[in-house]
Amino acid sequence: LFNRLSGTLVIRARCGNNITGLACCNILYPSPRYSGQLHIKELYVSQCDRNKGTGKAIMRFIARLALEQECLSLSWNAEKSNPGANRFYQALGGRINDHIVNYYLHGESLSKLASGI
Repeated sequence: LFNRLSGTLVIRARCGNNITGLACCNILYPSPRYSGQLHIKELYVSQCDRNKGTGKAIMRFIARLALEQECLSLSWNAEKSNPGANRFYQALGGRINDHIVNYYLHGESLSKLASGI
């Protein structure tokens, strides 16, 4: 699924032989002076398995993993247009970080930067 050097951890939730949810995450090390930060890139629970504790179980597993790896923080992004996800994350104790702005490059702006224009 991923390049073996990607460092991406894939966590699956199962019910019998069915995968009911999954998460992809990485441990980031911002500098040698700081401990790691576990960042969740994706969290998905199948539509029919939502509101049954699957998402919370995945998040709890990831939180334990973060502590086992001596990470001091756990982070993730959520789309503003997904109120259900935002309610879920806030119910877990997640807080919005007003100190960070999420930037990205896409398409032409990515190509321009890469080519030195």
